Amino acid sequence: MFTLRFAFKNIISRKSSLVIVLFIAFSIAILVMANAIFDGTGTGIEKTFSSNFTGDIVIRPKADFPMSLFGDETPATGSLSELPQLVPYPELIKLLEDTPEIESYVSQVTSQGVIKANDESTTGVLFGVDAEDYVKIMDGIKIISGSPYKEGEKGIMLSTSMIENLQSDDKAPLQVGDSIQLLFSNGASPSIREAPLSAIYEYTVQNDLQGKIILVDPDTLRSLTDIKNFSALEATIDDANSFLIDDFDSIDDMFSDDAGLLFEEDGESEVAETAEPVVEEVFTEAEIESASWHYVICKSQNASAGIKKLNRTFAKNEWNIQAINWRTAAGMSAQYLYWMRLIFNIGIIIIIGTGFIVVNNTLVIAAMDRTKETGAVRAIGASRSFIAVEYLLETAMLTITAGIVGCILGVIGNAVLCSFNITISNTYLIQLFGGTTLSTSVTLSNIGSCMVLSVLLAIVGWFYPVHIALETSPVVAMEGVR
Repeated sequence: MFTLRFAFKNIISRKSSLVIVLFIAFSIAILVMANAIFDGTGTGIEKTFSSNFTGDIVIRPKADFPMSLFGDETPATGSLSELPQLVPYPELIKLLEDTPEIESYVSQVTSQGVIKANDESTTGVLFGVDAEDYVKIMDGIKIISGSPYKEGEKGIMLSTSMIENLQSDDKAPLQVGDSIQLLFSNGASPSIREAPLSAIYEYTVQNDLQGKIILVDPDTLRSLTDIKNFSALEATIDDANSFLIDDFDSIDDMFSDDAGLLFEEDGESEVAETAEPVVEEVFTEAEIESASWHYVICKSQNASAGIKKLNRTFAKNEWNIQAINWRTAAGMSAQYLYWMRLIFNIGIIIIIGTGFIVVNNTLVIAAMDRTKETGAVRAIGASRSFIAVEYLLETAMLTITAGIVGCILGVIGNAVLCSFNITISNTYLIQLFGGTTLSTSVTLSNIGSCMVLSVLLAIVGWFYPVHIALETSPVVAMEGVR
């Protein structure tokens, strides 16, 4: 207690203490506001993607190539590779409905193709989805005209940027109800399908990648690309074969005279009558195609926990699928925003780091200026441990007090900054912050990291000066010689 009082009196008695506290507090305040900007860019990038097309969790098949929601991202073959399908799809949907972390979900088929209207054409990425469910999940989509096509209906939804790409100077603007053509070719003869434009929409946060997305009903997309669920078909054949084989006690019985009932052409036998409806029902084309999906996009308030829980279940059931986060689902399309944020953050860190080097040097100089005082204290009998603790307490009180003041100033500064409602016009900054207004927030982790830094400053600012003070003899110290 005596050491604490002694250290406190030393701090109060020195005029430089207030300057040091204010200097460190200002640096901490800048760090708090910078961390708020970091958090703002991180949240903004996630919002840009998760609210527009990735959701919070995406479930996809495991593949030997880089696979995002845009398909195969291998540079040489990305537009030609056939995407694997989700198997087993019905069991997966039941699992999602029983998983509390999953709030809602929508299935998706993905392909690439050409869209044509008004004698204009452009390439795009085709997302085969149920539009009504998709728009409910993607709250970053705003319907401008028309309405989402319903389940089972044919329809296409286009963004305003895609409408601009298809606009011809000598043609009337595209309107809801106009026919849109889709073309697809994968080495064979091209296929063409047509569907009405059911809605025009825009994204709350625009970027070039989202401008390439074309929403189309899944049945039209499957028909266009000839997607079949061969995994379901194979499982069906196995079930049918199992049904037939189970009706015999042994392999020899399959070739007995009674077995001929199964091969009667008139189909009068009991076994034939029983087997025929099963095979016919399972092989219905609509049922085979309805389970043909490449992805399931989910909304979740706790994505990390949901991903871990789902992947554990997939591994336990030996399903060849995996749950991934929004960043992985966006693939290379999110990387440029990630690198932009990294460069932005590094620039601020360099500036702040330079400031804290100055802060640390200030602490060191302030402590070393007291070498003569330290020598006098040692000369009257103070132990080395007393000096070390006294130095540490002084430095800690200065930095921690400055840290608390700095955090308060940082919170106030951030509130003032947000109150100005600064409008952003730069496209890349809009994507970084997830909107046209600068939005930052100070979190508890932000405050905690700044206070930890204050403690580290106390240790660093104490270690070197106390080492010099203790290594210098009291006589030399009192003479002011170093």
